[in-house]
Parts: sequence; structure tokens; C-alpha cells
Amino acid sequence: MSVHEAVALASVGCVVGAPLAAAGILRVFGDRLGTRATAATALGVVLAAATGLAWGWQAGGGRTLTWGDRVAGGSLVTIDGLTSLLMPFIAVVDLAIVLAAPRRALAPAAVTRMLLGAAATFAMLATAHPAAIVVLWIASSLSTWSAIRGTLGGRPTARVYALVIGTAVALMAVGTALLVADPPWLRSHGTMGAVGGWLVALAVMIRKGLVPFHSWYPALYTGGPLASALAATMPQIASYTAVRLLVGHADGVGPELVFISNAALVTAAYGAALAVVQRDARGLLGHLAMSQSAMVLAGIAATEPMELVGALAVWVSSGLALTGIGLVVWALESRAGRISIDTLQGRFADAPALAAFFLLFGLASLGFPGTLSFVADDLLISGALGSQTHAGILVILTTVFAGIAVMRCWFRIFGGPVTVDAPRHEILPRERFVFTALVAILVGLGLWPGPFVRSLDATATSLLAIPGHSAHDAPAGVMP
Repeated sequence: MSVHEAVALASVGCVVGAPLAAAGILRVFGDRLGTRATAATALGVVLAAATGLAWGWQAGGGRTLTWGDRVAGGSLVTIDGLTSLLMPFIAVVDLAIVLAAPRRALAPAAVTRMLLGAAATFAMLATAHPAAIVVLWIASSLSTWSAIRGTLGGRPTARVYALVIGTAVALMAVGTALLVADPPWLRSHGTMGAVGGWLVALAVMIRKGLVPFHSWYPALYTGGPLASALAATMPQIASYTAVRLLVGHADGVGPELVFISNAALVTAAYGAALAVVQRDARGLLGHLAMSQSAMVLAGIAATEPMELVGALAVWVSSGLALTGIGLVVWALESRAGRISIDTLQGRFADAPALAAFFLLFGLASLGFPGTLSFVADDLLISGALGSQTHAGILVILTTVFAGIAVMRCWFRIFGGPVTVDAPRHEILPRERFVFTALVAILVGLGLWPGPFVRSLDATATSLLAIPGHSAHDAPAGVMP
């Protein structure tokens, strides 16, 4: 094992191990060491290790590194462009949630569950092993279910989540077993592999919240803790699974991937349209998250690198922007309770800084020039129009509806008459730091997208198995 490989493997161990260690410390010592400080320190270590891993992958020429037993071409530990992209992104999201969370949301038990879920997510991003993916689906689902169930009034939402995600996990397990028994990435595959592919696709649709399995997705935001909803949906585990198990079939783009791509396009437009008529801020956030995550899955069935590059860019840009919107809503709720957008709330006078950040994150989620989403949407729309006209039109409609929804919400929350003696809700220093950092990332990558887009292009090219790769050279995620 070379020094470069040893450092990469150690980084993966650190990324997965640090949240587990912090969860153990909180379980033993409770709040005596400081819940926020313990969790933030662990996630800071994760961010540093994940950033180093991404830099090392780039410096190493973008070569896929694998360790451990292989089942149907998927190694137990896999480090490639997708891993190096998503690990720092999820570390930023989780760290932002912990730093910006209201104090009363940081009970040791709740943060422990979040850290265990984060460890399962990071472990998922470091593997292409089919069995490991199924096990980690279960682990991440249990963490989210436990967090929802432990919230006051969250049991009905937890029951719905258990029913929906339990069904998805069962389909995923059976479908993956069939894929392993009759791999569709080999030209000799038969009916069993095709059935397995459709079962996995159905599981992905359910966990992704695609139409007609979408109702649980916004319900998670309205009926569960906001931290759990953001931590569970921003990584987009279902999209990652689709890349690892459904991209790179021997016959090209599989029919099940084309089907879920079209369902994702419909879901994106439908979710954005529903966001326009929501009556509270959490409902808006849930439907926007459903819409934007579907946009990512819509680009995964791409046949051209540009469209897949756009999907990967949307994955990051929408995740950071929606995390920012969610944390601003959470900050407002910690001061004034649930936020209605049925009528004008007039909160600009008492929370001007939060109003500014909400608008910045909202624009950053809509493809505003100078932000990362502008680059992402341009790539996705250009690629979609180049391959399928209806796809490009649906992407444009999604952006239009989302823009109307975000601006309506902003005017309803912060516009309107102001009570003269209304309390002034100043932004806290830790909130200002988190929101500023997220805006800086979105604007920085938007103004200087070259290195980021080149990295995405290398990742997309390998995932699409561009001609010239042999079966033995196929990258992880395109299982030989």
C-alpha cells in the first residue's frame, strides 16, 4: 500500500470514526463536556479529513482507490470522484446544523442520534459494496426514525416514516440480491437482473419521495425535528444508491433509470408548484427540498457528461442553499414559534439580518448570477435541452415555480405592517458565522467555478463509463 493510499484510508476512518467517538462521549458524559462543543469538534475533524481526502484524490490524478472484498464489482471501501465531492459537502451541512441549532434542540440524546446518522451516511459515501449499501440504508433510516419518534408530537410522523422507508428498505434488499445474482452490468445478464434493477429503482423512488410516493417527504419537515429532516434529506442517499447500482449497465442507460429520471422531472415541477401554495415556512421548505432533490435524480440518467455534471452541481448547490433557508427558518422559530406565510408577518423590522440571509439563500437556490446554482442550472438545462426537449422545459418550469414560492414566502414573512413595540430579534454571532460561511461557499464557487466544474467533469466521465474503459477498468459505481 502506497503512502497516498494509506493516507486516504486513514482519512475515511477519521470521517466515519469521529462522529461515532463523539456519540460515545455524549452517551457517557452527557452535557458535562458541552453538547454543541463535542459535536462541533467531531464534525470539524470530519470536515478537515474530508477536505484532505478530496484534495488527495485530485492530487493523485483522480484514480479510484478500493480496498476490501468485492461483491459484483463493488468494493467495501471505495474512494472516487463522487466520494471526494459529497463527503466535504455533507460535513459542511452537518457542522452548520450543529453550530446554528437553538440551544434547546441540543439535548445529548438528540445530538447522539444525529451523530450516529452522520456516521452511517459517511460510511455509505465511502462504499460501493451492494450489501454494505443495504445495511447502511437500514442504519441511516433507524437514526432518522428514532429522532422523529423522540420529538414531542412526532410519533404519527414516525409511524408514517417507518411504513414508507421500511417498504423501501425491503425492496432495496431484495432488488440488490437479484442484482448481485444476475448483474445487469454484464452483457450476459437475464431476467433476474432486470427485475432486481426495477426493484431497486422502486426503492429509490420511494426513499427519494418521487411522485406518487412523495407525501412523506414534506411531512418529515412539518412533523419532525428540522435538524433530522435536513440531515436525512440533504445527503440524498437514494441518488447515491442510484449512481452506484443503476448507472453503467452493459446495455447503456437502463430502462428503469430512464423511468425514474422522468418521474423525477415531474416531481421537481410538481413539488415546486406545490411550494407556491404552502401556508407555513416548513411546508414551503419541505416541498422545495422535494423538488430540488428530484432535479438531481433527473440528471443521473444522463447520456452526456454535461447533464450529469449539472446534476452533481445541483446536488451541492441546492443542498447548501436549502440548508441555509432551513436554518434561517429554524432561527425564526426559536424566537417566535412556527412561522405562518398565510398573511404578512412584518418581521423585517425585528429580524433584518435573518431577512437578508433568507433572501440570499433563496436567490442562491434559484440560479441567481454569481452563485453556484447559476452554474449548476446552466449545465443541467443545457444538457437536458440537448438530449430531451421536454426535460429542459420541465427544469425551466421548476425554476420558475420555485422562484415564485421563495419570493412569496420572503415577502409574507418579512413584509407587511410592523408593531411599534415589537421585540428585536438580533442574529446571534454563531448564526451569523454559519450563514456567512454558507453564502461565501455558494458565491465563491459561483464566481470561480472552474476547478469545481473540472472535478465534476472528471467524475461524470468516469461514472458514465465513457468508451475506452474496459470491463476491468470500469470505475466504482460502474460495476464490471
